[in-house]
Order: sequence, then structure tokens, then C-alpha cells
Amino acid sequence: MARIRKILVPVDFSESSRAALAYAAELAQRFGATIDLVHVWQAPTFIPTATLPEVPNVDANIVNLVRKNAEEATAHALADAKAQGLPVERARCEPGVPARGIVELAKADGYDLIVIGTHGRTGLSHAMMGSVAEKVVRLAPCPVLTVRSEAEQG
Repeated sequence: MARIRKILVPVDFSESSRAALAYAAELAQRFGATIDLVHVWQAPTFIPTATLPEVPNVDANIVNLVRKNAEEATAHALADAKAQGLPVERARCEPGVPARGIVELAKADGYDLIVIGTHGRTGLSHAMMGSVAEKVVRLAPCPVLTVRSEAEQG
């Protein structure tokens, strides 16, 4: 059995990603592993111009706002984890397609395990939105553990 030393926990700031972090913390404690958080954000791909005021560089402004919010939320998640005494080493906030970014980071940095929250969507919402967790499970270079929060299981 492979040794678990580095755990990657992708976060989207939902209940399921908080549940994944709690689960990863238990595993990290048992195996003496460390945890890194990652939030991969994606700028909106289509914004109807009729809904926006006439503002120069509106696309750049929106991307900057999304980036700023993602960075603040990631920093807050790291601070919360450290305040709880969780073995979180660092947090990253990266632009890109979430599933692809998570898998590329796991490959590049040699993670032993990914613990990711899943919303458990089915039917039309799953077909329309897809599942980041499902794509990560299919493409990851290491084992992936999916976790749903108790609130999202009901």
C-alpha cells in the first residue's frame, strides 16, 4: 500500500468541500500527512452585453473581480483551517478549468491523494453542470476520495 504524505483538497467553499477538508484532516492525522488546499476559478465565459452598463474594459473588470473574490475566499479558507488546528501547509488560488487545474496540480506536485467534495447532483443538473469531482476521479494521477456533506446527502 502506498504511503500517504501529501493530500490535495480542492475547495469551492461549499458544505461538501468543508466536509472533504474535515475528512482529509482525519486522514492526515492518521498518516502524518500534510494538506494543501486549491481553488481553481474560472471566469464567466459569456456575459450578455445588454445586461452590462457601458463600462470600458468590462470583461477585464469582471475577471479581476472574480480573481479578487476567489483569492480572498481561499485565504479565508486557509485561515479557518489553521485556526482549527488542521495540518494545512498552504492554499493556492489558480485560474483555469477546475477539473483540469486540479489534475494538473496533482500531477505536477506529486500528491498521494485527492480528497474532493461532491454535491451529488443527478439528472438534468448533473447533465448541465457536469461534475468536477467525476472528472477528477477519471483523470487524476493518484487515488481520489469523494466526500458529500451530511446536508447534501439528504
